[in-house]
Amino acid sequence: MYFAYILLFMQLSLLAGFSFFSFFNYLYGFASLIGPRLKRVNKTSDRTIAIVIVAYNEENVLEDTIRACKKLSYKNKIIILADDSTNPEISNKLRKIALNRGCIQNDTNEIEQVIPSHNGDDKIKNSIEILESPSFVYFHREKNLGFKAGSLEVVMPYLDKRGIKLMYLLDADWHPQQDALERTLEVMEAEENIAFVQTKRLTNPKGLSVFQKYITLIEEGCYYVDFEGRQVLNHPTLFSGCCTLFRIDAINVVGGFTPGHLTEDLDLSNRLWLAGWKGKYLSNVVNYGEVPFTYDDYRRQQERWASGSSRSLREFFMPILLSEKLNWIEKLSIIRQNAYFITTVMTGIAILLGFISLAWLTTEWNTFAVEMYLLRLAQIKEPFLIILYACVIANFLEPVIMVFKSRKLKDIFLLPMMIWYAWGVLPTYVIGNLKGLFSVYLGWFRTPKYNRKQTKFNKRTPSIVRIVNTSILLALIIFYFVEGYFFGWIDVFAIILIPSFILASIK
Repeated sequence: MYFAYILLFMQLSLLAGFSFFSFFNYLYGFASLIGPRLKRVNKTSDRTIAIVIVAYNEENVLEDTIRACKKLSYKNKIIILADDSTNPEISNKLRKIALNRGCIQNDTNEIEQVIPSHNGDDKIKNSIEILESPSFVYFHREKNLGFKAGSLEVVMPYLDKRGIKLMYLLDADWHPQQDALERTLEVMEAEENIAFVQTKRLTNPKGLSVFQKYITLIEEGCYYVDFEGRQVLNHPTLFSGCCTLFRIDAINVVGGFTPGHLTEDLDLSNRLWLAGWKGKYLSNVVNYGEVPFTYDDYRRQQERWASGSSRSLREFFMPILLSEKLNWIEKLSIIRQNAYFITTVMTGIAILLGFISLAWLTTEWNTFAVEMYLLRLAQIKEPFLIILYACVIANFLEPVIMVFKSRKLKDIFLLPMMIWYAWGVLPTYVIGNLKGLFSVYLGWFRTPKYNRKQTKFNKRTPSIVRIVNTSILLALIIFYFVEGYFFGWIDVFAIILIPSFILASIK
């Protein structure tokens, strides 16, 4: 008897959790159809802007990125290449680029970085090499300590010493549009409390592989829908890792970047929001970059994002909830962002709960407890199913709106494969979330970047991952067979989960 009530309570609790996230999906999805309006100044200052490119063993894409930055029309700019290459051939190649741009060795400004180890017990020293000129600076760190945020921790004091107050941050493969600096500066200087202006990140459409076309639909949707909806409603805007103009003093006020954080963007966003700073999203400034080339690279990238986001949720949940500078809708929006990948854990629990429920119904059929459970479920069946399917549809709203807003209507036929690929990494999401929530160390995974014109790359997912996915696939097949054969239930979720784990088993 008690088990029946516990089972029903857990199912309703999961539905309530999914409804929370679905509410924001619908809210931002429909708001994005209006289109955001931003304050701008008519005439901007001519302050120096540092274009900071963060790189780690990037062999194939940096020269193109540097050329794209040189073409930016803003006159008063300086390019900073913050390189963590551990491959001597790559670092030597980048040194030559710096020397060819008139850089000389900075022997008087030696920097040594000290960063705690990931367990906090030891401190590791890192030597820094600087080659500089008036318009180009090359930083080389001996070790990739603290990951991307560790690299930026070195760059920030250097910018302060040179009196530079603005930074446009790029990852190694992103190419901003020619007037990106002017357009973002117009927005930043319109309000004093703006810490950053985030711009749109799209995948370069030329030469995409079939797999990359599916991943592009997954990763671009937030820029067409979620970010625009937030901006329309004036909800907290996220710094999404790069392609962002920063006010450096705002970063310094909240303590800078956090070395070793896997999602340094969300970590910094949280601290800026809590301190009262605002971010803005500028959808008409576009940067073109890359998405993962292989399924395994995509899977590992998502694990890093899930782990870092869960760590941020663990660290910032109570400060956000208790903040006096945020109203309740802002708090809920920020919590939703920090818990973004937690929905995958909830999905995993829902699937596991389905297995348990079916086993219980099968073994306890015709008992009073089962009859009572089925009666209670029948009493709430219609609203339960309406809310359930509304939650499921909420997952598809963003890519559908994106396809229509980007005017690439033929991409609508790619959506089924996109959905199956996204759901196929569910176990990876669950593992990443658990590592972040319980402080399990996860090293930095650098998503490999390639020049599409020169490189053909095909890497299989590790056998152990495919074995796990195949096991889940077989369990799902058995589950849906039992549902249909013994109970006569037709479960539409099989259309999502079975193809997803077939793909995950063979990639």
